[in-house]
Formats: sequence, C-alpha cells, structure tokens
Amino acid sequence: MGNSLLIIEDNEALGQELNRHFNTKGWDTECVMTLGEARRRLLDERLDPQVILADMSLPDGNALDLLEEVRREKIGGEWILLTGYGGVSDSVRALRLGAYDFLEKPCALARLELVVSGARRAASAQRRLRSESQDRSRRYGVDSYIGSSEVTRSTRDMIARLAEVPFSALVIGGETGVGKGLVARILHHSGPRADGPMIEVNCAALPRELLESELFGHESGAFTGAKGRHRGYLEQAHEGTLFLDEIAEMDLDLQTKLLTVLEDRRVRRLGSEKALDVDVQVIAASNRNLEQRVQEGEFRSDLYHRLSVFRLDLPPLRERLDDLPQIVPALGG
Repeated sequence: MGNSLLIIEDNEALGQELNRHFNTKGWDTECVMTLGEARRRLLDERLDPQVILADMSLPDGNALDLLEEVRREKIGGEWILLTGYGGVSDSVRALRLGAYDFLEKPCALARLELVVSGARRAASAQRRLRSESQDRSRRYGVDSYIGSSEVTRSTRDMIARLAEVPFSALVIGGETGVGKGLVARILHHSGPRADGPMIEVNCAALPRELLESELFGHESGAFTGAKGRHRGYLEQAHEGTLFLDEIAEMDLDLQTKLLTVLEDRRVRRLGSEKALDVDVQVIAASNRNLEQRVQEGEFRSDLYHRLSVFRLDLPPLRERLDDLPQIVPALGG
C-alpha cells in the first residue's frame, strides 16, 4: 500500500477531519474508533499501513498496549501517538517501543502533516531494509551450501539444525576455502536473528590498534586521530550476528576484552566511562586448530570455551570431489 495511513481516533469529528485532510494530500486512509477494531485490522487481517496515527487514550484502553502487541508480532509501520496530556512515563514507554513521535493535542494540521510525512519516509526506508533482508535470506538459505555427496548432505543437515537453535556463540572450523563465511551467513539469515544486522570482521586483515577501535568503538579524542564518535562492530551487531573470521589471529589482550563483553553483555567504547548493553550472537571461524592454539598459549582457553557453545567443522574439498560439478559449474559442462 503506497502512502497508507491508519487513523485511530475515538472523537468522530476529529477522525473525519483527519481522514478528509490526508485524503486530499494523496494518502490512502482508513479510520477506526476503538483499539478493538484497530487490533482486528492490524493483527487479524494484517492491514499493513506505512503510518499509524493514534489517539493514545481510547475508550477500550491505551494505544501503547496495542503498539506493544504489534511490535511483538514484528508488524511494521511507524506510529505517531497523540495525547491530551503529556505524561512523562507514557512518552518514555512510547519511545522505548519505537514510536516515531509523541505529540500533545491540539496539534496544528500543518505540523502534523510534516510529522506524518517524516514517518512515511522512515517507514519506506524500513520496508526497503526488510525487503533486502528477505532477499538475503533467500540467497543464503540452507540449500546454498550445495553438493549431493554424503558428507555434504550430512553437513547441510547439521547447518539446518543449528539454524533453528537460538545460540549465543558458535565456532566454525575448516581449511581455507571450505565455505566458512558462506555457512556463517546461512546461520544468520536462516536463523532467529535474520531481521537483525550481520557484521563481518576479518581479524587478520586489521592491525591490532585498528581492530580494537573497530570492534569496541571509540569516543572523540580517545586517541590521536579519533575526531568523532565511532560505534564499534559489537554495537552495530546489536540484536544480530557478529562474524569474527580468522579469530585465531586476534591478540591476547583483545581476546580478554572480547571475553569480558561476552560475559557481561556490555561494551565500553575506547575513551568512554559508560558501558552499553549489547545482545550479540557471535560466530567465530578459523582455519587454524583453536584447541592447539589454546595448548600453545596463543588463544585464551576461557574465550574458546565461551565461543564453542556449538562447534561445526566443515569438510575439506578433497572429501567432496563428487560435488565439484555443482560447486564449479564450468566443470559440469
């Protein structure tokens, strides 16, 4: 639905006025007077408006309760709440639930139109992101780990089972070129965190100082050249997945800092006194034997045990020779 607006307003005259106004501005509008009717349209009939403009206090309840239900069901749309009184607790709850704005009545139509237009742009951006996420989910389905050999089928079955499990951390092992990055993307995009971000980091590609700054972030002035605030990869991956490729190359002191973040579920930017909550699923990969690195004192044993909640070892290509016509299409001709 393009430029679609659902109005939830129990004052019939005001509802009709809003309906009429936004209709003349090119909106496809629908107006309901109760939470029950809005709930039926949004949750039961899956109406999918870009913007919901709702009076907060309605005869059959508080619109924030419906917003919470809608968010729980992962239904999109930007919400603008209107209230006759400015309650701090309600405004805080509205913002916590992801409401676009919280306005006091009476609100001039010109200002309301600007806010609704801004909400439409935000909703369009969210829909594009959701569409891109769905495209990636199709691209990185379990079947994208191709091959019909017995060892490949067995590995694919294991990947499918892991994708159904909400895990905190996982280690992927295997030689260079066996598809560790592909499997990490499959586990993210086919798993319960598919709607969240996936941040990929090659630990071997960045010098130690830069890797620290990129992982944990920094505040302006934290070190020479830090001209602005930077959200680190751990922050960026909040509610999603952080893929740490070649983790065996990470320095021991950074391993210690990473372990602290995983244990506390909080990250502190370089130069900051404030720790931020992070909810991150970590997938670590290495072409080295991490158990051997632990024995050699090159990898922290406590970090290894924290990461290896699950472990998946991918078979080398020499064990998948029957798959080559599918892996390399040119050989199939």
